[in-house]
Amino acid sequence: GVMWTAQSSSLLGSQAALRDAREALIADAPADLVRVAWTATDDPAASNGVEGELVWSDALDRGYMTFKGLAPNDAAQAQYQLWIFDESRSADHPVDGGVFDIPTAAGETFVAIDARLPIDRATLCAGTVEGPGGVVVSSRERLPVLAKIGG
Repeated sequence: GVMWTAQSSSLLGSQAALRDAREALIADAPADLVRVAWTATDDPAASNGVEGELVWSDALDRGYMTFKGLAPNDAAQAQYQLWIFDESRSADHPVDGGVFDIPTAAGETFVAIDARLPIDRATLCAGTVEGPGGVVVSSRERLPVLAKIGG
């Protein structure tokens, strides 16, 4: 059988489709749509500064991320993983938002958020660096990007 990995979602051919889907979500303008710029930490992966934003709707459980400047990863060595902190859940157990890759330092990378559980109200999203395939619980040792939602 074919083994699907996170790599299949970040191939360059799908970047245009992801960009269009993100634009459509923004144009759709659900009432609870949030758009938050990434805050870079002092993690080495963010040392060039990170531009881009998180676009998310709790009601639709759908969102997209854009990144520019985040260090490219070798998927065989490490992958990025998104964590979504939900107001209705313990902060010790953020929801896995999927693993993703940054294939190149050039230009912008579009990523679809793949929340493993329904989100009630997202309060914070964090991108960590994990082993290939991601983890169930992050040590949060390496956390290059954050997006705080709301006040």
